[in-house]
Amino acid sequence: MTSRILGPGAVPVVQRRNAPVRRQQPGFDNALERMLREQPQTEAPAAVPGKLQFSRHAMARLESRGVVVDDVEKGRLNDAVDALQKRGAKESLVITPDAAYVVGVPKRTVITAMPKSEALGNIFTQIDSTYISP
Repeated sequence: MTSRILGPGAVPVVQRRNAPVRRQQPGFDNALERMLREQPQTEAPAAVPGKLQFSRHAMARLESRGVVVDDVEKGRLNDAVDALQKRGAKESLVITPDAAYVVGVPKRTVITAMPKSEALGNIFTQIDSTYISP
């Protein structure tokens, strides 16, 4: 047997003979795949045609900013979304006399909202169209 001098921080390699063979544990990817196969497949609920929805974020913004969405305002929003759908819009800014809304048109969902006074002078990004309600 030969002695070797190892430098600072070096770790000697020890080889064991007849080491027990370790069985392969199923990896995370296998476990995840198995779990996904076992779960029942459900689709996300589709938006009801013609019905406008409000995201949790939009509801929180409406409440914190004091925006009231009455039946007249909902009618304006529905009309806007109908017109935007006909034009193939995806994400749109809808401006009504009282407020401004960012709307996900395909799912008919209000994403965020603010009073019109707060919207003035702001820049809205990631929208493909704007509807100004009468």
